[in-house]
Amino acid sequence: MSKINVARLVETGKPLEVGVADKPVPGPKDVLVKVAACGLVPNTSNVVNGYTPFTLPALPAVFGLDVAGTIEAVGDHVIGLQVGQRVYVDPFMTCDNCSSCRRNRRDLCPSAYYRGYMSPTPGGGALINQYPYGGLSEYVTAPDSRVAVLPETIDLRTAARFGYVGTSYGALRKAGLGPAQTLLINGVTGTLGVAAVAIALGMGATRILGVGRNRAVLERVRELAPNRVSTISSEDGVDLVEWAREHTGGEGVDVIYDCLGVGGDSGSTSGLLRAARPGGRAVLVAGGVLGDVAQTYMDILMLDVQVMGSQWFSAEDADQMIAMIGAGVIDLSFLEHRVFGLPEVNEAIERVGSRPGGFENVVVMPGQSTVSR
Repeated sequence: MSKINVARLVETGKPLEVGVADKPVPGPKDVLVKVAACGLVPNTSNVVNGYTPFTLPALPAVFGLDVAGTIEAVGDHVIGLQVGQRVYVDPFMTCDNCSSCRRNRRDLCPSAYYRGYMSPTPGGGALINQYPYGGLSEYVTAPDSRVAVLPETIDLRTAARFGYVGTSYGALRKAGLGPAQTLLINGVTGTLGVAAVAIALGMGATRILGVGRNRAVLERVRELAPNRVSTISSEDGVDLVEWAREHTGGEGVDVIYDCLGVGGDSGSTSGLLRAARPGGRAVLVAGGVLGDVAQTYMDILMLDVQVMGSQWFSAEDADQMIAMIGAGVIDLSFLEHRVFGLPEVNEAIERVGSRPGGFENVVVMPGQSTVSR
């Protein structure tokens, strides 16, 4: 059997080990993808070092969340996908037969897990080892239903970011953001937040307000569209609710998108709910934030601000997002690709763990021994 290069997590808290493994073989409804790029998200460092409560795959495990590459082989029962197509591999795996999956709410599947990464719920352990190769590998297999075809206009390094871009796209779509609406992003300087600005601009939002801490990155965010984007540091001591109202003619925003990083303050989220206009929506995606988010009874009754969660994105979301990015409607040209070879995987994890901000895209290219940056 052919051998391929992989990076494994052998023990939490220890560096990943680069070695070889058997080349995976696709099943009847699988595709075999040659990995061009594997994106690393900021929380990767926390997961591999055991700083999160998430369920991990059986160790040693080939890690790596987001994959972009080219189909090299298809299973005998695969229809509509062909060898040579460029694809994004959706790592969100579900059972597809529980009541949530069967009513098109895969995001609520109690057995869900992220291939090559972790499961947010204990129930994910039932499935988590079924597709054991993550993207820090020269090849992965995936169910045919979990791949999205990419146009030639999308760089595969950019596509390796689509887990986080898709998370923001799915959340903003769920919140009903559309043309001529206003948006407030809490945590705008991070990977999810910067992506949300680009998506909201493409969706036609006329006013985007961003709250973060890093003033230098905040200025870069504002410069994406100075006539539509305003930013402020949460450390400036300004009343953020009043600031939001001042920028929306006193009405408040249509949508609040909360994407704070690990360790974020849930109290700030509660406070910002009052920045929404009556009948507005708030969507929360910050999986690393602990604590309660509260509204008073009377605020719920009189203001009717809906608070919802959004864990991932659907296949429909992915196809829409890819079409918009491919056509330039959503502009991700601001991304600065910081590329590593597989032997440099631990350097890459350290880099992304330092949280360099949402403009930098940390990518591992497994097919190359080392990559100049």
